[in-house]
Amino acid sequence: MKRMKKMLAVLLAMVMMFGLAAGGIEAAAASGKYSKMSFPHAKRYTFRYNSGYDNDWNAAMYYTDDYFYLDPTDPTPNASFMTASYCVTLAAMSSNDAGDNWSKKDQNIKALFKKLGFRNYYASEGFITQPQTDSIGFAIGSKKLNDLGCTLIAVGLRGAGYGTEWGGNFNLGRNGQHKDFAANKEKFLASLKQYIKDNNIKGHVKLWLTGYSRGGAVANLAAAAIDEGALKGTGITLGKKDLYAMTFEAPQGAMVADGLTGAKYDNIWTFINPNDIVPLVAMKEYGFGRYGRVWNYPTQGNDSNYASKKKAMSKLFYAMKAHEVAEDLKFDSFTNYKIDLTDGVIAKDKANKMLLPEFEQKLVNTLSIKLVGSRANFVNEYQNGFRTILTVIMGKRLLNGNELDVDAFTTALQKNLKEESMEARIGKAVAVPYDTTYGFNTVLKDLVVESLNDAGINYLSPSDLSIFVTNVVKLLAGLFMVDPDLAVTTVMNIKTLINCHYPEISFAWLMSMDPQYNGVADCF
Repeated sequence: MKRMKKMLAVLLAMVMMFGLAAGGIEAAAASGKYSKMSFPHAKRYTFRYNSGYDNDWNAAMYYTDDYFYLDPTDPTPNASFMTASYCVTLAAMSSNDAGDNWSKKDQNIKALFKKLGFRNYYASEGFITQPQTDSIGFAIGSKKLNDLGCTLIAVGLRGAGYGTEWGGNFNLGRNGQHKDFAANKEKFLASLKQYIKDNNIKGHVKLWLTGYSRGGAVANLAAAAIDEGALKGTGITLGKKDLYAMTFEAPQGAMVADGLTGAKYDNIWTFINPNDIVPLVAMKEYGFGRYGRVWNYPTQGNDSNYASKKKAMSKLFYAMKAHEVAEDLKFDSFTNYKIDLTDGVIAKDKANKMLLPEFEQKLVNTLSIKLVGSRANFVNEYQNGFRTILTVIMGKRLLNGNELDVDAFTTALQKNLKEESMEARIGKAVAVPYDTTYGFNTVLKDLVVESLNDAGINYLSPSDLSIFVTNVVKLLAGLFMVDPDLAVTTVMNIKTLINCHYPEISFAWLMSMDPQYNGVADCF
């Protein structure tokens, strides 16, 4: 009899444990502690994403519908949900495996949505056709969450592999929100409304809105518009805690004067690598900002436990095969330089302890205020130049679509800048900066052209060459005249600036904070 009672007690305990496990989601959500849960029941999925120039790579994602018991307004975002959201943004990058077949560029996000159980797949025209300077790509899927009694709509806005769209990132416009991002926000919202209508979605809806870089900027503006009622009249019910806006490395497209923070927008998150210069654009000096809240990854300057956290992150980064394309981690190897204006000699500035995030803030501030002056002057005098240069440097191609070997060019540029003959010419230009023969414009034009030739880039048309060289020289010469040390430090660290925007860096930071990724072997 005693043995029977013990067996009954064990069975009762098991039933109680099962009941607690089944009800733990609701209980944790009600207590506000669910943000710290690790979701041990999440399922592991493999997916592919764009990295480098030639192919896609495999990665792992942990997903469960239970993520959507989370409260998106919680002051601490859930680490597993952060990483899962980032995986959607990775898959939403244009597929390299598709080659030049733009009709299949969405194949990675399409495959991931299918694995996760999303149906009614839709890809925007901008995703499956050749990008234009101001186009946008995104994918949408939906599924029923029966336990929550709602429909979940998932969105991935493309944030990489968009070529000439890099030019759109500097289409600021003369006033109001960033012109390009705002226009694409409207395109996306119109498509989302049509998607809801076409798929007869009614009643309670949850929206999972994700985007990286450019896609993150558009997602940020769209999320705020939805918080302000942009989806009213569509026949759905979507409350503040039903919107999960998760963006990564997003540029700034909103206006600070409009009021961007506070309870109204606290369901909107932006996750940022402080070593990445891209989120500093468009410039705060011109009144730009982002809606919602920001979560910064660790850096040397913001975390006392940085060394141990970087070690964990680095282990994951170097486990990725894609790191071979992304190269080594460069953000802590940033070096300040100085130039002796008497002879043009460039040397490391060992006394200057400025870290990369501080340098980038100073660079953007100097360009915005001391060189350009105002938003209006930026549009009138510099916007096309920035659009050209960033399309080339970050998009790896010219505005007409011709590819450019950026790595070879930047290597040659750094080498030639330190040649004795060039140092001597720069030293001479300091005395006569505007002289048409010996001034900065002439010297730096020769530097750029020589570097292009040394890199084997001799296939540019005269118009391509003229546009690129003219715009590079205009900015570089201006920066040299405003702050010579800042100018040489920029050129000598150009690869570091590019490297810090690679998606693998954010991915490694997120995985290192996520308990789902319990070791290198479980990642890929």
